[in-house]
Amino acid sequence: MNREELEERISSAVKGYIIDEETYDDNAQLCIKPSTLEVFVEDSRDIDVDAPDLDCYDVMDFVEMTNDPEHPGKWIVDEEAVKSAAAEYV
Repeated sequence: MNREELEERISSAVKGYIIDEETYDDNAQLCIKPSTLEVFVEDSRDIDVDAPDLDCYDVMDFVEMTNDPEHPGKWIVDEEAVKSAAAEYV
């Protein structure tokens, strides 16, 4: 897997979180399995965030508010955060 593919996986997981407003939670974690590069968002109460085979990040570190005056307060994926995280793996 190359960096662009991992960036897409991370972006997709974050977009899924943003779209499903019922998942908004202070405990939401973006999780990456380094061995398989599987990416998903999970509530920290439902996973072991300290597991050695799983890297977890606060999903809000991958979200920013849009500056669009027609959609004030709308969350979007922070592409720089996604690129930075992906660079750690590939």
